[in-house]
Amino acid sequence: MIHALYQLLTRLGYEHPIHPLLVHITIGLTVATFTFGLVSVIFRRPRLKLTAWHTAVLATISVVPTALIGYGDWHEKMHGQPMTVITIKIILAISLFVVLFVSLFFGRGGEGETDPAARPWRNPRAIVALCLYGVCFGIVTALGYFGASLVY
Repeated sequence: MIHALYQLLTRLGYEHPIHPLLVHITIGLTVATFTFGLVSVIFRRPRLKLTAWHTAVLATISVVPTALIGYGDWHEKMHGQPMTVITIKIILAISLFVVLFVSLFFGRGGEGETDPAARPWRNPRAIVALCLYGVCFGIVTALGYFGASLVY
């Protein structure tokens, strides 16, 4: 099925891999998740905690098509050659999905979510979520590094 997609795109004049187009969405959402979470805690902005959670939801969703298209690009453009870098990227992509998914249970919190009196900087769940967002930031950075090592 993925081969048919690449054939269609080739007939339309597009011969490049698709994965680089999608990867920026996942990277941007993951960085935004960590940034909003950090700003929420440091500058005591409780509503940004919810914003961080929303971007974490979108990042979690975006990992799946990005990884699947990356896998398809590898098979289509590199003929599925066994490569250590690809194995590392697959492991990191799965790790990113799992950590983002787990962070959703900590980042959402409970009642008083939009209450200005809420204090995410004192909520242990918010701190755990922020730590998980930081781990995701590190994972997405490593994914970018290994992806760039394939290209350059």
